Amino acid sequence: MEKIADGIFAIRTDERVCGSVYVLVDRSAGKERHLIIDAGDEKSDLETEFGAGFVPDITLLTHGHSDHTLGVKEEWKNVYLRHEDWFDNFPFHTPKNARDYDFKSMKFGKFELEIFHTPGHSPGSVCILEKTTRTLFSGDTKFAHGGVGRTDFFGGDDAAMEKSLKFIESLDYRLLCPGHDDLEM
Repeated sequence: MEKIADGIFAIRTDERVCGSVYVLVDRSAGKERHLIIDAGDEKSDLETEFGAGFVPDITLLTHGHSDHTLGVKEEWKNVYLRHEDWFDNFPFHTPKNARDYDFKSMKFGKFELEIFHTPGHSPGSVCILEKTTRTLFSGDTKFAHGGVGRTDFFGGDDAAMEKSLKFIESLDYRLLCPGHDDLEM
């Protein structure tokens, strides 16, 4: 686990298929609470990092592809995924405990999160901006060094991706945390 900003950590693997997992840790209420952004695939073992029986307080999924959702455990509560990505055919996997995003922003301790619908890679893709650290969790919409998510899977849309990428460029962020590979300052 790598600290990337105050209270924000990345769990990345060398395996290309498994997506990056980001953890926001809030210690403001006298106990430690965890918000997960993307759960990775079944190889993402958060219990190794946090101990047996780990259950995050909130899980935000950037899209419904299995390399970002298969890491969700049945006992997790407050798991959010846009309904446009509720498919159970490759490459999608919808966790049984997923709920549709019913908010566009939220506070989690000191963190202020804004959720933006950014279709293209998938119909329900989102990017999440943490405003206090100006960290953008871009899922598979935008990667470091100019890379972009593929649109050739079921539900991908080149025109929507182009529009989403233009929107992302209008956001005020300092650190890009994509769903795979390198971070970008």
